[in-house]
Amino acid sequence: MDSHYGQPDGSGITVRLATAGPDNSPDDVRGLVFSDGRLTETVEAEPAGGENTYRFDISGRSGIMYILSGASSIEGLDGIIAGKSTFEDLASVTGTAEEMTSCGTAMTGSLDLEKAGDVNTVSMTRSVARLDIAPAEDGVRIHGIRISGIAESGYLLPRTSGMAYPDDVPLTEYSKDHGDSPLENDAETLLYLVEQSGESASAEISAGFGGAMHTFSVRLPKSISRNTVYTIKVYGNGASLSVPVNGDGWEEGESAGSSPVPAGKVDTDNSVIPDGVRVNDGGDTVYVSHLKTSFTLSLLAEPGSKVVTDGSSDLVRIEQVPQGKSGLEKVAAVSVSSGMRMPGVSEDRINLDIVTDGTATGRVVLVFMRNPVGIGGHIKLDADGTCDFGKYIDGELGTFRIPADKMLRLEFGEDESPWMKAVETSEANPEPGTRVYRILGGWKPNDPLADGREQTGTIVISDKDGSGRESYTVKRRNLGLPVVKMGDTWWAKYNLRGNVKDFSDQITPDRDPAAHDRLADLLLYVPDTELYGLMGDQYQGGYLEGLELSYDGSSFYYDGMKSSGQNFGTMDPGTMAPDGYMIPDYDDFAFFSASDNYNIGGTGTRSFTNMAGEEISVTVSERTVSFLGQEYGTIAVYDFSHEGNHWVLYGPGHQWNTTPGNIARMNILLATYGDSGRSWCMEGYAEADRPGQNWMKFTSQNQTKTRTIRCIKSPVEYIYE
Repeated sequence: MDSHYGQPDGSGITVRLATAGPDNSPDDVRGLVFSDGRLTETVEAEPAGGENTYRFDISGRSGIMYILSGASSIEGLDGIIAGKSTFEDLASVTGTAEEMTSCGTAMTGSLDLEKAGDVNTVSMTRSVARLDIAPAEDGVRIHGIRISGIAESGYLLPRTSGMAYPDDVPLTEYSKDHGDSPLENDAETLLYLVEQSGESASAEISAGFGGAMHTFSVRLPKSISRNTVYTIKVYGNGASLSVPVNGDGWEEGESAGSSPVPAGKVDTDNSVIPDGVRVNDGGDTVYVSHLKTSFTLSLLAEPGSKVVTDGSSDLVRIEQVPQGKSGLEKVAAVSVSSGMRMPGVSEDRINLDIVTDGTATGRVVLVFMRNPVGIGGHIKLDADGTCDFGKYIDGELGTFRIPADKMLRLEFGEDESPWMKAVETSEANPEPGTRVYRILGGWKPNDPLADGREQTGTIVISDKDGSGRESYTVKRRNLGLPVVKMGDTWWAKYNLRGNVKDFSDQITPDRDPAAHDRLADLLLYVPDTELYGLMGDQYQGGYLEGLELSYDGSSFYYDGMKSSGQNFGTMDPGTMAPDGYMIPDYDDFAFFSASDNYNIGGTGTRSFTNMAGEEISVTVSERTVSFLGQEYGTIAVYDFSHEGNHWVLYGPGHQWNTTPGNIARMNILLATYGDSGRSWCMEGYAEADRPGQNWMKFTSQNQTKTRTIRCIKSPVEYIYE
């Protein structure tokens, strides 16, 4: 809309806009001044300090000023131009209800400038009507509403002459489904309507009460007037349309009565209704359990009627076989097949409408109830009721909340280990009438079958007599690392290599070369070429791929080393380890030392008391090796023993910067979680260089230096044999 901004010349006036109600704040206020029926200027209003009070700097005091608020989205105003447009042009502007409510609620008013004072009050009228809906009785639940015959557009200004409503306006419809949260107690605003006239507008309401679903219809008044609230009140025996007396500034509108749509009926004597399917006493609502089922309904209605299916579901198939019968006749034998409804899938409703002479005269509602089982946690079921993790996972896989009169158990194949466990929990404040089970994924130390094969288990829920069975399949990959228990911690036997997340890069239990022998002996006597593959790679924080020991013709180096990495001490300890394992922390490594700076001695065997007060024995051995066809030098093997178990520390040493050759060959820097600046390391020395010195230290290290990763098993609640 073209605007001419009047300049202050002493003709400015102040106007308070009188509105009321929850949507009473004018927005984007402007004045359109008409003199002798022609638009002379458009003035943007400025707030004048008081509530809803504005200053209009107009150029004179003659003519009528029409005030618009919240109308900036109405496209028809774009053609209203000062000096060209007439009042009839403005009066002919139409807009949709959406345009009239997208920038606040469109309101209009007018002021005779010749009679105006310096301060004036103008009553503003909304350009739309409002339609509300409310349950009028306890126990009434409104599930959905559909309104048809709504005028698509209406006039912005009230019409004082000619047609009050635009001619040949297209009609549209509105629908709302409350889904699993029906409207029960409070009123709610459905939509805004433009002014319209005629018998076309009507509403159909789906509501539940008394244990059954019902459908009601109501016709809106012949004339829908602006600035008016219409309220559909839903009772247990029907619905009515009325306007309550209220204080929100909307006017009272005409009332209209309504009545229930006559219900269709299920002929239960001629229907095939299995367990899990129930017809209400009124015969107009059928409740279908979540279990897979099939049934046949015979429907009764007046002669000449037919059945029309309204609604659909991927889980439901409905077929009709027409049949006849005298009097109230059996309109059709309807065959219904319903698939298993998985936990978390919402309730579905499908209507079987009885249509007579083109008019809906009855309805049978099929309610496909949601599964009462609730699932939480990591378990996510597909349409077939299967959760395939596709990887190794343990710990709490998820929770199952089941009705108290049901039972839950696990089933495994004949050759499958019981890798899952169900534990009933006394969860705080559980839902009444329910029981909660935790589904635990277990771990088997040094499982020779942990080679990536699929493990499968079935969660079965049934009645206590075994009937009403429903089952869900859970799958994972069986993977792991060879481990040894030292104290309360399960330690990996080997250093990581390759991609830290890829079990296929690691030494796994089915490929453990020291499964039945002491690892220290293997490391001391295996050929150099085999030892090279057992030593493991080096790592920098955040980089999952290992840095392989390489030789460039003159120096050893770790291929791919970066100038810096992330901090192992602050990263999630599971980030740089395979699923189910983690980076050790201070206390884990402290088990192998008597202090933060402890000399375990040179070659040979000796014992000491560790920081936890337990007796530890350690044997230090050395060997000289050649890797990649070049002499690498002396490396050490540290065999720690506790209560008959052996954990062996070894490694090729770390590189302290990116320069080839800068490798501390006997200094094994260990990835350590929990401290941002310090890490554990074995600062080793060859017996020939510094006799009797191999220091287990917790000391400051930067993020550039490479680390050996020797991970530990993440805590696991369920260990199975």
